[in-house]
Amino acid sequence: MEYLPVSSPLLEILTKMKTHADSPFLFPGKVPGQALKDPKKAWKTIRNQAGVSDVHIHDLRHTFASHLVSSGVSLSIVGKLLGHTQASTTQRYAHLADAPLREAAEFFGNKVKELVSQ
Repeated sequence: MEYLPVSSPLLEILTKMKTHADSPFLFPGKVPGQALKDPKKAWKTIRNQAGVSDVHIHDLRHTFASHLVSSGVSLSIVGKLLGHTQASTTQRYAHLADAPLREAAEFFGNKVKELVSQ
């Protein structure tokens, strides 16, 4: 079994969900004692309640990864959180790391400018 850390807010949500469930599964299926096998109907209900029609479950993974990478989290960390076994799979998010790289280069450029002007 692979270990995957979750955030404290997510753990709180999952714990609340589990305490209100009569099933051993966090997402129980229609058949008692079995997990949810096909989330299409539940996902459609969630989208309708949220007022978004063209959002896919995979979009959530992409948004998660995009926000992390654009915030400066390394591609290797993001890949591990997504469960990617190949670094090349996570590379599709590399273009989002440009802003932190530019900020770091600008920061260092300003440091050099300060030193030279003294």
